[in-house]
Parts: sequence; structure tokens; C-alpha cells
Amino acid sequence: MTQHRRRRRAAPTSRHLRRLGATVLATTVVATLVSAGAGLGPASAGTTVSPAEPGDPPVVRGDSVTIDVDRVAMHYARTAATQNFAPASASTVALTGCRGDNPNGTNASPRTEVTVTAPDGSTLLSRVSPVRDLGLLSFLTSPPNQPLDPQPGPANANYRGDFSGNAHHGMNVDVSLAGKPAGVYTVTTTDHNTVKTGLGACSFATPETLGTGFGKNVTPGPVVTTETFEYRPWAAQFVDVLGKGAVRANIEPAEYEVAVGSKTSPVYDGDLPLAGTGRNQQFYGLQGAFALPNNPQACLDDLTACLPSRAYPCQPSFGCTPRLMIIDRPATAADPNGLVGVFDLDTRAFVAHATVDGTTRTLLSLGTTNDGYYRDLLQKLAAGAAAQGVDLASILATQVRVGTGDQQVSLSLLNGLQVDPSTKPGGVQIASDATVQAGVVLDIYSSLRLTGGACATNSASSDSAPDRFTPNEDNGYTVTRSDLLPEVPRVGPLGAVVGGPLYHVTGRFRSDALVNTATAVLGVDTAVDEPNGYPVWVNPFLSGVSTVEPRTMDFLGTGTWSASETPVGAGCLVVDFLLGTGVAVYNNPLPVGLGTVFDPLATPSPAAERLTDAIDQAVDDVVGQLSTNPVVSSLLTQVTALLPLS
Repeated sequence: MTQHRRRRRAAPTSRHLRRLGATVLATTVVATLVSAGAGLGPASAGTTVSPAEPGDPPVVRGDSVTIDVDRVAMHYARTAATQNFAPASASTVALTGCRGDNPNGTNASPRTEVTVTAPDGSTLLSRVSPVRDLGLLSFLTSPPNQPLDPQPGPANANYRGDFSGNAHHGMNVDVSLAGKPAGVYTVTTTDHNTVKTGLGACSFATPETLGTGFGKNVTPGPVVTTETFEYRPWAAQFVDVLGKGAVRANIEPAEYEVAVGSKTSPVYDGDLPLAGTGRNQQFYGLQGAFALPNNPQACLDDLTACLPSRAYPCQPSFGCTPRLMIIDRPATAADPNGLVGVFDLDTRAFVAHATVDGTTRTLLSLGTTNDGYYRDLLQKLAAGAAAQGVDLASILATQVRVGTGDQQVSLSLLNGLQVDPSTKPGGVQIASDATVQAGVVLDIYSSLRLTGGACATNSASSDSAPDRFTPNEDNGYTVTRSDLLPEVPRVGPLGAVVGGPLYHVTGRFRSDALVNTATAVLGVDTAVDEPNGYPVWVNPFLSGVSTVEPRTMDFLGTGTWSASETPVGAGCLVVDFLLGTGVAVYNNPLPVGLGTVFDPLATPSPAAERLTDAIDQAVDDVVGQLSTNPVVSSLLTQVTALLPLS
């Protein structure tokens, strides 16, 4: 019963309107109407687009915008043809105004249509101003006469215009741009105003403006205005893996902005007079793998030494597709915002020094894919390191040298995290059971201890005598080598991997390691879950590439390696790396390992000669397969293809 009465009161009858008219009739005289409309200005809507950056046209970055019309079409009335028109109040509209949006009946209400057109001319959205509430109680709300909710269907008494005075006015429309093309969009606002003289007929027209009010003459038809905005979403977004900031950039036109915490810099235009010149935003083409530099400022100070020799200046406007982006804009006294960084446009890996409003942070990412593997671990590690006054970024920049007497390369932990050979969906496979890998073996390990006292500096590699390593920590590599067995010939450009002396490398790895991944990138692996049901993984030809996160390792073979222990505050950073050809046993539950085979071979014997011959033959096979398989070649290129001559 109560709800029924409310519905009737919200839609007044003619009796209600007569009663209402008796109390407000004095407000409907012409003098009052003219006064009410005196400050309304021109009889056309003002349309704005937000959020948008200032410009001509304004620039929109986000996936949605709001189209706001400050005042929609209105009804204008006068008592006689000799008088000027004035915007009608809500009470005038309720009593004698032009109403109705019924195509099959009365269809005389003023209304505003908003249409958004895409760059190709297609209509993205079309919306009509809402039906307003003219019921008795709607005059008592604040503001009065708000849009009905829910909106009714077409009816002879609907009113879709605005009023004079302090009533609710305008309309806004949310427009989704997600997945839409970049370019210039057009917003067309069409105001269908109405005019009426005395008790005469309603017509769609707009009265002429006269000073601050309106005159006697009208212009038939709608008033149409257009606004444009440019949808220019960021083509490349780089997000710090530790959540400290982000960099957003476009290639054409060259521009970027940087965020540190909650602060965001202005948008800066890239200065590109010629390809590869200027000190603000540059682009380079590159085929193959790219390892991030440890220090972006040092890299930009000497790009020829930092970038691979096969990188070349790339001018996007000439049709070149860039792979790398360099931004070199340090903060200055005049502008406290700065960005110095190196960005991989393919993987979204980057490292940069960012300053916004005087706050400076080192931002980095291992790339969209690898960040998914390591984000949680790195964020926990960063929090633990910060509690000890240690910056994780400096740890990730710690370098170790990997090489032989002929070739060497410097790798950082950041580079090691970039190498993720897994092709299985979901990332790195963690296997807790014992497994054996044979072939080209890649192992990367690092751990960080923050308490317990600083360790002594301790490092060694295959690049320097005595080619052995004994750890002081309870985790990491132990490396021995045979001085008596003949070295395996170094065949072709991958000789550093498949040739040289025989090493025996054992490892103990912590469960909370910063990174711990091992794989036979070319060969076989006895790990479980081979995708085709085979008893072993045949990497990568039949099975893809299997990776493990081992607790222990026992490796016998040739290759290049590096091991180090570096004091960090009141703790120790362990960084180990191995890329070689041989056999590795992981998580071996038995006390007998490859060392029992290695030790007897410390003196020449027929068994040693047979082992060397077998490895020699395997080297020839490996080199041939590496050169023909793109999966293996792509992975090893990240480590070996850039090895400069020492």
C-alpha cells in the first residue's frame, strides 16, 4: 500500500498539478523567467572530456574517459510573441512545458544527444540526455528534479531537458577505449532545444542570444557542437619488479613519463633530430638476445661499449622497428625529474635510475615473463635486505666473470635472472626427486645471508688459475679439476662451453635462494612429467626444455664456471654460474656420486682415455646440433654469443 502511494505521488495527476500551480504561479510570469535565465549564456552545451592532458586536441592516455555536458538542451517560453524568450523553470515545464519522447505519440521534449566517433568514422557510442523527475516530491530533493532511476520507457510526458535555476543539470557518459585504436576521436553534442509562445505549439528551435539573455527570434533545428580528443595510449609500459615505480613510453611520437612511488613526472617529448642522436630518447634495432647493463648511467656514457656491436640506430618514422630504447635525461637543478635507463621493448626488461620531484630510485625488471617467476621472491628479499640497510639493486648488480683463457664475459645476478630457458607453461618446473641431466648443462645459483657476520671475499673461475674453488659458506659450489687428464679440444665458437679441462663441480643450495635453476638445454633429463609420456626428456627436440630447482648438484664435464662469496653488511652474497658439457646429478639420495669416478681418473689410465674419447665425440655432436636448433641457439646466445676476446 505504501509503495503504491509513493508511485502515485512521484507521478502527479492533473489535480496535483493544479494544486502545485496555485502555489508557484507567481514564479512563472515572464519577468521571473527572464531573470532566471539572465546568467545562462549561449543556448548550447559545454562539453568536456576527462581525464585528459591539455593540448589541441587534448590527449587521453587511459582506457576510459568521461564525456561531461554541463547543461543539456532546454525549453524556452514566453507569454506573447512581442516578448523575449527565457529558459523555463521546472514548475513551468511541469505545468505547460514541451514534453514527451514517444516516437509513436507526443515527442516534443528538449533533449541532448552525445555521439563519440572513432578515427575510422564508426560510431563508438551514442547517448541521449536522461528523463528528469517532474513528480511533486522531486521538487523537494537536493538538488531538485534529478534523473529518474530507473529510466522509464518512451512516454508522452517524459522530459529530457534542463531547467533554469539550481536544479540538477547536465549529463555525463563513460566511454571505454579499451582495445580501441589510437587516433583522434570526435565528440558531437547535439542540442534539440524547444520554444513555445503562450499556450501555442512546441517546436524544436533555439532563441537568439541578446546580451545576457535571449531575444524574440529563433533558429529552427538543433545546435551542433564538436570536440575532439586524441587517444594516445602508452605503447610500452615498464613496471619495476619491486613495485617502486614505472616508466611509460611511446615510440611515435617519442615521449615518456616516469613514476616513483605515488609521484609521476610530466610527459616529456623525445628529441630525435636524427637516428641515434640526441641525449633524451633514442632507439636501436637489434636481433637476438640482449643482457641488461648493471649501471645504466655508465652504459649511456659509452654506448658503443655497452650495446652489442650488431645494434644499429633505428628511426621509427622511417619504418624501422626498434628493439632497444635509451633514455638519458638526468635530473637538474631546474627540473627535479630525471630518467636514465636502458629498455628492452620486446621483453619489457629494463634498468633505470629514476628521479621524480627529488626522489630517486633504481627501477628494474627482468621482463614480463621472468617477473612472474621471481617477483614475490625478490620483494621478500628486498624487504629483508632493507631491514639490514642493504639495497637489493646493488646486490643484483654484483658481477662475476665467466670465461676461459681465450674468451670471457662479465655477468651480474641481474643477467642471470634474465636467463630462463623453460618453455613449459607456468614457468620453471620444480622437481624434488633426484634427476640426471646429460648434455649442455646450465646452472645459475645465488643466495643472500643478511645476519651472522660478514663473510670474507672469496672467488674463483675457469678463467684463472688454479681453476678450483672451496666455499667458506655452507652453500654454493665446490670445484675441483684434473691436472693430468688431457683437455677436450675446443671446437668452433662454442669451445668455451664444450672444450677444455674436466671439472668436478658439487653444489649445496638453500631453499630460500635468490635464484636457483638448472637445465640441460641440449640433451636428456630424467625428470618426471615429460609432456609426451616418454621416460626421459629429450631437450629440446621432442620434449621442450625441463628445468629443476635442485637442493644438491654433482657435475662432471667441461665448460666455463664462476663462483664467489661477497660480504654484504652483516651477511654474505653467494653467486655461482656453470655452463658446460657433461653429466649432472641433482638431489642424489646416495652417498656415491660422480666424485668417486673422478678421483681415480686423477692419474692416466685406459679408463681415462676412454672417457676423454667419449667426451670428444660428444663435443662434435653437440656443436653440430647447437648450430641447427633455434631453441638452444637462442638460449646460449644470451651467454656465449657476446663473449668478447679477452
